[in-house]
Amino acid sequence: MNYKVLYRKYRPSDFENIVGQDYIIKTLKNSIKNGSISHAYIFSGPRGTGKTSTAKVFAKAINCLNSKDGDPCGECDFCRNFAENPDIIEIDAASNNGVDEIRTLIDNVKLTPTNGKYKVYIIDEVHMLSTSAFNALLLTLEEPPAHSIFILATTNIENVPITILSRCQRFDFQKIKIDDIVDRLKIVCEKENIDIEDEALQEIAELSDGGMRDSLSLLDQLSKNGQKITLELIEKQIKTISQKSINDFLNTVEDNDFNKCLEIINDYRMRAVDYKTLIKKIITIASKKAKNIKLNGRNQRLTDTDYKNLVLKLAESLTKININVDAYTILEMYLLDFFETNNSKQNVEKEDSKEKTTVIDQPKEIKEETIEEKITGVEVKIDNSLIDIRINNCFVGAQKKYLEDAKNDINNYSSSININGKIKAIMLDSTVVAASDTNLILTCKNEHNIDTANNMLSTIEESIQNEINKQYKLIFISESRWQKEKEKYIVNIKNKVQYKLMDEVVKEVDDNIAINDVFDKSKVEII
Repeated sequence: MNYKVLYRKYRPSDFENIVGQDYIIKTLKNSIKNGSISHAYIFSGPRGTGKTSTAKVFAKAINCLNSKDGDPCGECDFCRNFAENPDIIEIDAASNNGVDEIRTLIDNVKLTPTNGKYKVYIIDEVHMLSTSAFNALLLTLEEPPAHSIFILATTNIENVPITILSRCQRFDFQKIKIDDIVDRLKIVCEKENIDIEDEALQEIAELSDGGMRDSLSLLDQLSKNGQKITLELIEKQIKTISQKSINDFLNTVEDNDFNKCLEIINDYRMRAVDYKTLIKKIITIASKKAKNIKLNGRNQRLTDTDYKNLVLKLAESLTKININVDAYTILEMYLLDFFETNNSKQNVEKEDSKEKTTVIDQPKEIKEETIEEKITGVEVKIDNSLIDIRINNCFVGAQKKYLEDAKNDINNYSSSININGKIKAIMLDSTVVAASDTNLILTCKNEHNIDTANNMLSTIEESIQNEINKQYKLIFISESRWQKEKEKYIVNIKNKVQYKLMDEVVKEVDDNIAINDVFDKSKVEII
């Protein structure tokens, strides 16, 4: 089999072809020219940024018989036979991470080089070594033979013991710039006669996340199709979304076209686009838009604050993807909430503008606010006394059987496609923690939702009744407050303190109901 994948075929054989690590290359070449070569190095950084390639070129250069300006000549016997040279030992610590493998290596360190001036040991993914293996390596790194050089490479330097780090010269490799990756890919495409669009080159570079190896692997995969590589081909084969597609999506958001947004999201869903990748891309591009608007002061429908709020909402959605709900449904609900909030704000601004410019000829008749206006208009503020009363009244009739029924009811309600997007977002964030036959206490993970929910209780209760035909009185509190209320309830029950109804009537309940008949046993510890 003579075929070589592109990332192996175009692996750099000299310093000149190592992309994006100019400072490191300059330092290593100077150390070769000046003869100030250390006995141990550690190369850290993201995958595919050239750590192992640099280690191999460095090993070749320090043994080269005719080194030119710190670069290997590529013509001497050592350079030509580098791949088969027994003086260059490469070890993958991921699969050779035990103390026995390291002891074998240490025994070989004492042997002098066969061909070159130095025996070079390249240990890849060194952070995978066991503690005992690190301890065995430590003494050799402290006092190695003059003819031995160690180059350790890792993508996770935090897991390398400080005792090892302190004995090495450390070089931190950075993610390669997009433009540098594109330039390198163009050279490869010309040599391999790969037909590709400039936009596709840019997209491959974006997808590689700063790794040259990943970009070459992706180019190799796409070139097997036999077609011209386009953005459409990338999206189809890699199940991803291009930056252009995300820009088009955000332009639709700017145009306030919610129906079109739903169509685009459904297209992403049908194409099985990875949800996390999609949200991260939207967040990245929306963040750039927010910063550009802030810096350049562009006048458009969405402000930098609007984009900031969108980014924060989408970031929050990433925490919801492990619950048993379609991730794209959550995205739709967050966007619906964003559209409603944004449009409401703009309507208020328009009304304010009208009030400032309109001359009032005569007083208008004041009419009472209708139920519809309460739903879509200003939220009704509640005071803390109502919260206290409803918590009290829930405890009057609280039973575990009611809790189980209420959880099922609220889950059924929250999964309905007919409910208001803002309410749906609140209910998905809420958990029923106590219930009587008429009263429910719910906690919210996002405390921002608590005031919003409590200020539209009548709207939510009416919506629940319309959707699942259940009449519940709700109250929303924080998880921390719920812990305090629960502890207070348990103490009161122990002390024979009876809860009595306050301003609301529910049927009498048995005073002898035990605490375990109110809460889930797994959730409450009774001392």
